[in-house]
Amino acid sequence: MLHTPYEAVIGLEVHCQLQTAAKIFSPESTAFGADPNTNVDPVSLGHPGTLPVFNRRVLEFAVRMGLATNSEIAERSVFARKHYFYPDLPKGYQISQFATPVCYDGYVEIVMDSEDDGEPTTKRIGITRIHMEEDAGKSVHDQPNHTRLDFNRCGVPLLEIVSEPDMRTPREAYLYLKKIRQLVRYLDICDGNMEEGSLRCDANVSVRRRGSRGFGTKTEVKNMNSFRNVERALAYEIDRQVRLLEVQEEVVQETLLWDADKGETRSMRSKEEAHDYRYFPDPDLTPVVITEELLKGVRAELPEMPEERRERFVEDLGLPVYDAEVLTEERAVADYFEKTLDYLFKRTKGGNTRAQAKAVSNMVMTEVLRVLKEQEQGVDDFPIEPKRLAELVYLRLNDTVGSSAAQKIFEKMLSDDRSPEQIAKKENLVQVIDERAIEPVVNRVLRENKEQVKQYLGGKEGLLGYFIGQVMQRFQGAPDPKIVRRLLKEKLKAKKEKATS
Repeated sequence: MLHTPYEAVIGLEVHCQLQTAAKIFSPESTAFGADPNTNVDPVSLGHPGTLPVFNRRVLEFAVRMGLATNSEIAERSVFARKHYFYPDLPKGYQISQFATPVCYDGYVEIVMDSEDDGEPTTKRIGITRIHMEEDAGKSVHDQPNHTRLDFNRCGVPLLEIVSEPDMRTPREAYLYLKKIRQLVRYLDICDGNMEEGSLRCDANVSVRRRGSRGFGTKTEVKNMNSFRNVERALAYEIDRQVRLLEVQEEVVQETLLWDADKGETRSMRSKEEAHDYRYFPDPDLTPVVITEELLKGVRAELPEMPEERRERFVEDLGLPVYDAEVLTEERAVADYFEKTLDYLFKRTKGGNTRAQAKAVSNMVMTEVLRVLKEQEQGVDDFPIEPKRLAELVYLRLNDTVGSSAAQKIFEKMLSDDRSPEQIAKKENLVQVIDERAIEPVVNRVLRENKEQVKQYLGGKEGLLGYFIGQVMQRFQGAPDPKIVRRLLKEKLKAKKEKATS
């Protein structure tokens, strides 16, 4: 991005497709991936004489998100008709909320990237409103000069989360969007999949001179289908607006599409104002009233949120802050970690619980997350269940197997249903701690490497690693490296004393 006396002002509108079984105003399925125009019904297609019936589960999900974002919950909110004319909007209007959203005046906090290895800081991003609405259909442009329409998505329930214009850089917008995704996944109301369109983001962006309080002319950027593209698109659009202002040209208020292949935005249409949509209350839907009973029920269903879980991992389990942040990024990963740790605690029946927690954390972060990233899968599909991983960590903590052996066993466990102990025995990976078995191999290595022994005694003590490697290679099994190291040092010390006496 260009270094200028300007700063960006960014606000995001995030649409979350809710994981309800039925649509917002009709009983038709919301399942993703169905054949085109099979999940349709007269209500979502706007047939004459049909009436919408509100899905209460959508309201419960909206209240969940409101509570998780520190928002005010409206006791009474109203559905409105938002009129516009697109081929994929069969009714000619979308049922949404306008003047009275279900949630308002909230905020989330994002953890800013640390500078110069300093402590990370947080920034509060305000949330103007969260409202419920129905989705439109989908226009498919996969043939030259033809557009096909898939109405499966019509009537699928959405939450629109509108932020305050509190973000100043593309990176802040990226972190905010990641935070929203984390929350909807923790709350189990949306899978957060941007590639499938269940999490969509539009950005309003303008630039102004640093220190000024007014806002510049904003543009809206659409079609950003990944976190990386949100960052890229905003960086491009900010630079574009700055270049226009620096040559005293006007920024036009318009809607832009992000072209990820070309790395640029292009004009789609002039930006509509609210009055262009001719909002008015939907006459077929009664106001939504939220009772204390409903609020109490939703609060009781809320899971432990990421910040609370991270703090507990640090304070109660003694994990480093970094470990806690990584493990709590995804609710499913945090659940997997805790289940593994519970099985380990049952196995050890006491001991140093903090050391055990760190051992499980290391295994999850270095091995489990690596495999999940390589195979592009979620932890729910991971072939090593928590109990088996706990058994592997137990073997490592007891020095039954060494670190390299544990890695080999882990790789075997990905495709082998046997217990870690069975694999260790079968693959001859059980660590040998009997000095009487290890000592003859140590003597043999020193005997067969007289030149290296001479160099070691002459001061080249770095050769100790070479001797350890030779013992490990020649031993039929897995000797304890600590015992190997100690025996070698003792014998080499004895040789040195003998040579100088």
